[in-house]
Amino acid sequence: MAKRGITKHILLVFVCIFSSSSTTSVNECSTDKDPFIKLGNKYYLINAAVQLSWHQAFLFCRTYDSDLATIESEVEMNALSSYLITNGHSTKHFWIGANDYADEGKFMSYKTGRPMVYTKWSGGQPDNAGNIEDCVHLWHINNNNMFEMNDWSCADGKNIICELPKPQKCCRVERISNCGLKKLAEIFAQSANVLDCIE
Repeated sequence: MAKRGITKHILLVFVCIFSSSSTTSVNECSTDKDPFIKLGNKYYLINAAVQLSWHQAFLFCRTYDSDLATIESEVEMNALSSYLITNGHSTKHFWIGANDYADEGKFMSYKTGRPMVYTKWSGGQPDNAGNIEDCVHLWHINNNNMFEMNDWSCADGKNIICELPKPQKCCRVERISNCGLKKLAEIFAQSANVLDCIE
């Protein structure tokens, strides 16, 4: 019986350590998204102060653990357009995360590696003018009060829109922790008789 009591105490200490460490992991997941702003269901970092090439813009976003924005619906496009126009950025051009490097004319999302699921090209675009336009940016060149997409030389300087990935880590850690605690309790309950046999 003494050995069984010692084993229970060791198990309780282990459970306390395991559960407190998993709680710490969940609490470390911050809900503070600064400097990102929420537009619709996504978080964006809009840098209207600096102009970089498409590749430099890509690296800029990576320093914030994000990617150049991937616009996947008209709702997202409208939310971005509205924000950019409302905040006085209608004369600026913004890189997003798409290009046709792999196959001319087939614009791919850099983030997903798949064809763009949504496009809103300006009239006559993409046109690959001068055979040097491979990267996609947003610009506001018409009177319908909307930004649209255009292909442009990747080497030219444009402003940047980064997109924060959807958070998954926090939820996954919580699920694993709860599952781990449940399994540990089941193993302990099943092993109670086995522990009685230890000499």
